[in-house]
Amino acid sequence: MDEMNSFVPMTPPNNFVKELRGVLDQQNILSAKTKQKVLRDLDDHICDDNEKRIAKLRVRSIQEICVSETNYIHQLDKLITYFKRPIEEQKLASSQVISKLFGNVETILNVNKELLVQLHPAKENIGQVFLNTAPFLKLYSVYAFNYKNVLDTLQDLPKSHPKLHRFVCTQESRPDVAAKLNSLLITPIQRIPRYLMLLRELQNYTPTEHHGYNDIKAAVEQISKVADHINNLVQEQENMSRLVSIQRSLSGCGKVNIVLPGRKLIKEGPLMKVSPEGSTSIPRYLILLSDMILYCKEWVDPEKLVCLRVLPLNKCEAKSVMYKRGLFSINCQSVEFVFYTMDAPHATCSWVEMLQQSIDKCKANSLMPVKRCGPLKLVKRKKEDNTNKNDENCYSSPTKKMKSLNSLKDTTIAKSNQNMSYMASARNLVFNFGTTLKKLVGRNSV
Repeated sequence: MDEMNSFVPMTPPNNFVKELRGVLDQQNILSAKTKQKVLRDLDDHICDDNEKRIAKLRVRSIQEICVSETNYIHQLDKLITYFKRPIEEQKLASSQVISKLFGNVETILNVNKELLVQLHPAKENIGQVFLNTAPFLKLYSVYAFNYKNVLDTLQDLPKSHPKLHRFVCTQESRPDVAAKLNSLLITPIQRIPRYLMLLRELQNYTPTEHHGYNDIKAAVEQISKVADHINNLVQEQENMSRLVSIQRSLSGCGKVNIVLPGRKLIKEGPLMKVSPEGSTSIPRYLILLSDMILYCKEWVDPEKLVCLRVLPLNKCEAKSVMYKRGLFSINCQSVEFVFYTMDAPHATCSWVEMLQQSIDKCKANSLMPVKRCGPLKLVKRKKEDNTNKNDENCYSSPTKKMKSLNSLKDTTIAKSNQNMSYMASARNLVFNFGTTLKKLVGRNSV
């Protein structure tokens, strides 16, 4: 009897409640009033169950952020304790090599330790904690910018620093380390994207009416900006390193200086250039930069290039000629090239789109007003003095007036002679149009 009185009915699972509601809604088992009441009670049960599930997922997401931060700091501690500091104490490498390998990892560790201290007492206000820390997370851009040098140094370590390489292998095999140096060095690179993923997950599990929702949303935006900032710096470094390698590959008399501040590499690749007769094609290599196009050919060494022409981008036009055959043309002033790719037609479409976007951007930049430098007032005074010479009352004597009128007459005659010579040269150019066209065709067959 006591067992019967102590019996507590179990709450049915949510999927069973949904199935029961669907059956009652479709069939006329109950009266309309009773049916409406039962369905309302079932909806309340489903709503309460969803709220409890989302609340549990939110708590789990917050715990994952805290646990993930603790593990990350443990990895950084391991990197500094077992690798960086022993290398410095034993003087196994120079300060330059140590700086290339570890960068500002100790500064990053200090920032994240402070972040972890703020996370534990304020678990319900995660968004505000990340908002306060977001400006300091830009320190990761310094580490990310140097990461390519880290990989190059690690790859050359067995040859350049064999003693240091043996020490690293010994430390990696220790039971309290149990990790490769390269896997520890990549953890700061992966951390900002990890923050972004965890915060977005927390935002999904936080109701919009929650008091911390706006802070979490703002934190997601700030961390996203930090990630974009780091990605842009890394892309700029990769772009500059590729420009340097292209500069080194240029050989012969066609060598030009392409490594300049602000210049970017947009696209490069091998193409086939169609001859003016359309009977043959020649392999060429095209390099699209932010302000010009390098029209090159491969030298005897496949890694070397000879620049045949430099085409200013703001004077160029690109268009698709025959889409199905992958043909497109580049016009630059009086020169025209017709190319096609060995790949599918979409590769040609990609070339044309990249070319046209770069040309439009370059032309827009060239049309921007240039800031004047120099005494503008002096220029205005000179113009005023020239206009005042037409006034008869501005001359102090008849002699100066005669000299001024004679000089104006000579200037007018010279301008008319210049215009006549220009018209004559233009007329000759029109009459000799056929000869000029043949010369241009012969010149374009490069």
